[in-house]
Amino acid sequence: MSYIVTNKWLRAGYGEPLRAYFAGTGAVEKVVDFGHAPIFPDADVFPCIVVLRKPASGEDGDRTVRVASFPREELGRTEIPNFVAEHGHTKKHARFGREAWSLEPAAVDDLMHKVRASGVPLAEFAGAKPAYGIKTGLNEAFLIDTGTKERLVREDPRSAEVIKPYLRGQDIKRWSPGWQDLWMIVLKSSENHDWPWSGRGEAKAEEVFRGTYPSLHAHMKPLEGKLRKRQDQGRYWWELRSCAYYEVFEQPKVIYQEIQTYPAFSYDTESYYGNNKVFILPTDDKYLLAVLNSPLMWWHNWRYLPHMINDTLTPLGVLMEKLPIAPPTDEARAAAEPAVERLIQVTKENAEAHRDLLYWLRVEFGVEKPGQKLADFAALGTDAFVEEARRRRPRDAGRLSPAALWELRDVHGESAGTVRERRAEAAGLERRLSELVNTSYGLTPEEIELLWATAPPRMPGF
Repeated sequence: MSYIVTNKWLRAGYGEPLRAYFAGTGAVEKVVDFGHAPIFPDADVFPCIVVLRKPASGEDGDRTVRVASFPREELGRTEIPNFVAEHGHTKKHARFGREAWSLEPAAVDDLMHKVRASGVPLAEFAGAKPAYGIKTGLNEAFLIDTGTKERLVREDPRSAEVIKPYLRGQDIKRWSPGWQDLWMIVLKSSENHDWPWSGRGEAKAEEVFRGTYPSLHAHMKPLEGKLRKRQDQGRYWWELRSCAYYEVFEQPKVIYQEIQTYPAFSYDTESYYGNNKVFILPTDDKYLLAVLNSPLMWWHNWRYLPHMINDTLTPLGVLMEKLPIAPPTDEARAAAEPAVERLIQVTKENAEAHRDLLYWLRVEFGVEKPGQKLADFAALGTDAFVEEARRRRPRDAGRLSPAALWELRDVHGESAGTVRERRAEAAGLERRLSELVNTSYGLTPEEIELLWATAPPRMPGF
């Protein structure tokens, strides 16, 4: 028997009974996983092919299973049976039980087991569980830009006390976040906060709200109909949903994205709030941040967390709670913490350098859309930078004077050189942290070699 089906059952909890049944009957012959290969043009699925055969009575129980991961780039170029025969490998049937199935070679499975056995669950290590960012139910009411924030505060200075900076998922960078001048109106539910209007009937409560924060009331009132339709809201229509951990946003914390294309865990001491694409972990443990950003943990998570479109990962809360964190020695922690602190600082300084240079290009040269090349100006040579800046200027801007061209060259040379120096320093610090993390998990030189030989896409490298 053979069929094609989503690969989620290989790892998901709902697949346990089926995995247990196949394991108990010894029925699995082959498994071919296609990941996110577009086999069906009109369906966004993660297919796999399973080949089953009921063993004959008295058949040797020490059977093997032929497995293969079929890369999407080979689809249409290579016949599936030929690829499985040439690039697949065999695993003992005994390795396929009730728990999640791995199609990796036995050596990789053994290393995964060692990583898990070397750590304690993240929730236990950190003394806290990951939590979601704020789900507003109506972003247009609660999420505002700097211009709107300034207008609201100008009209009512008191409103500044409930307007907080917030981060989106794409603002979470490696080591340090990149805030984009965005704000959240944090009108907590009366279930979590004692407002002047709390405990009153709605009509009287709205009157008190209008008197307390007149500019916010004027901002919210035109959206009342939409706000009332929210499934999730506070005691009154202008309030956010109930949340038991508002205070956590004001504390030092580790933050990360709901959808990950790259290991990007940040440390925040600026009291940023997060939207619903952000997870927060209330801890100031910088060694933990080093583990989460390490090549080893990306290697592990690639095989542990659910995959989404384009091979992104989704760090579901319950899975992250169980993430194995190897406790460090006192010496390892003492070495890791200052390295992480310096990486946070270097990341901030480079982000500021990029922001300042792009602002200068916009103001002085009219470059409104810098594009990817100018956004990473330090990767360009000086001549390439000048040419790209000229190309990105408005068509009617006219020719640049010799003085302006020399100014472009001078500013790029100074800024790019400093950014490159900091990047080189960061690479050295990351190498050192990677070594410390590998040592904490007890990896041997052979296991480290295997780690890199089986590295997933976008493994942080140096």
